[in-house]
Parts: sequence; structure tokens; C-alpha cells
Amino acid sequence: MGTTGGDGGNRIEAVVKALDILEALWQAEGAGVTELTERTGLAKSTVHAHLTTLRSKGYVVQDGDEYRLSLRLLSFGEHVKHAEPLYAASDAPIADLSERVGERVLCSTHQNGLGTVLNVSEGTRSFTSDIDVGTHTYLHSSGGGKAMLAHLSEERVDEVIDQWGLPAFTDETITDRDALFDELAAIRDEGVAYSRGEYLPGISAIGAPILGNDGTVFGAVTVAGPHHRLENEWEEHDLRTQLLSTANTIEVNMMFS
Repeated sequence: MGTTGGDGGNRIEAVVKALDILEALWQAEGAGVTELTERTGLAKSTVHAHLTTLRSKGYVVQDGDEYRLSLRLLSFGEHVKHAEPLYAASDAPIADLSERVGERVLCSTHQNGLGTVLNVSEGTRSFTSDIDVGTHTYLHSSGGGKAMLAHLSEERVDEVIDQWGLPAFTDETITDRDALFDELAAIRDEGVAYSRGEYLPGISAIGAPILGNDGTVFGAVTVAGPHHRLENEWEEHDLRTQLLSTANTIEVNMMFS
């Protein structure tokens, strides 16, 4: 049965339930019917029926009473990643930057109002993090996210805020619309965006946008690391200049992708 979703389109509820179960399995890294029932709020019989269908199609595997996502989904993820021109365009430049600065460097893009990490390069001093390729992030709370927002139209930024809100991840997260717009204006003037413990406590980041000649926002490149280290070394290693140079190299690569 189709129902009207929040986006005004028609939703097929059976598909929504199947996707909710897949997402719950992903988050739980494997679970049984009872746990999935609790996580999704669906009836146990509904969860079991969907799992049986997903298993028959090869998207879920069963080990005793536990279900897990199957390796078949890996081909989807790899296809999506390599089909995105920004992935190949950023691979060598962010590897070079992470080697020079020793920190974690990420390349992200935006889709449906959220950021998505496409590429990560680890430096010799990278901190441990669960933010990896495929991680979705709120744009207002990260250096790369704010770098992207700063170059979207005000109308589009308003739409993103209306859709996802401005949730607080730490006490430093910007949660006020006017304050965010003020910071986005400052980012456009300076060319880079800073995040000082706004997404993860104790972690700072500096992000630069990756833009097309027509102003299209392809994504952003970000250097992230422990607050005390990056704050002390931003000027010493001139991270702003190195970051902008890396972003420019990726932009050139995008022209020929």
C-alpha cells in the first residue's frame, strides 16, 4: 500500500520496513529477531518475514539465531564509491597531504542535505575514529560540512536546516540558525572552515571546499586531529595554505575526470 511520505512522495511501506531492518542490522553489526524488533518497533512476525525474504535474495545471512548483512551489499557500496568522480580525483591528493602533515585527511561530498565521507587517508599520527568511508554527517557540525554549506545558496542552506535541524553533538556545536549564517559568511571570506570540538570533544578540524568553475559544490577536504595538536600546528605547518592547495588539485582533477 502506498502512503504519502514526509517528502510529499508515495512510500511503499513494505520497502521502508525492509530498509529499516537492513539499517538496524548494519548499526547492530548483526542481531536476532528480538533485538531487531526492539530496534525497529516492528512486529516480530513482520521482522521475521522480511528477514526470510532478504535472506532468500542474498542480502542477509543467518548464523544460528543471528542475522548479518551479506557480502553482496559490498558490490553496491564499491560501485557507488567508484562511480563518484570525486573519489578518484581526491585519492592521491589527500594521501599526499596526510603524509606531509601526519594527520587524518578526509574527502567528503553532500547528498540529500547530509555529508558523506568518500575517501580517508591516515597520517602517521592519526587519531582513532569510527568516521570512515560511507559515514554520514550533519553539515553544520564539521569543518568540511561548513565549508560546503558556505558555498551553497542561502535558500539551500535553509532547506537543509529545515530538513535535518541543527542538533548539538557537543557543547560547542552551532545550534542557532543566525549564528550559523554568520559563520558561513566568515568562511567565505577566509576560504576555510574550522571546527573546534563541535562534532567530537577534543577534536579539531579545518576544511576547504572543492568547487567547480561554475560554483558547483563538489565536496570538501578536511584535516582533523586532537585539538591541542592542530591548534598548535595550524600556523607552524601553514595548514590553511596546504589544505587550499590540495583542494585546488582535486578541483583540477575533477575538470579532467
